[in-house]
Amino acid sequence: MGEAEIDIQPLLTSAMAFGDPEMFANMQIGKWLKSDDNALIEDSIINIIDGKVRQNILLKLQNVES
Repeated sequence: MGEAEIDIQPLLTSAMAFGDPEMFANMQIGKWLKSDDNALIEDSIINIIDGKVRQNILLKLQNVES
């Protein structure tokens, strides 16, 4: 297979900034940007959806043999 590193700090920071997500409607609360320093394929949006903080992440696997 391969490896992938995920930085959860943007998710934690966004979630902590809004406190109780159940008090908010569905909305975007943060973003983790694609860069040369991470394995993101595209920018990753952090949302509150149905009272839960969610983040969809698309990653490139690293150190793949074939």
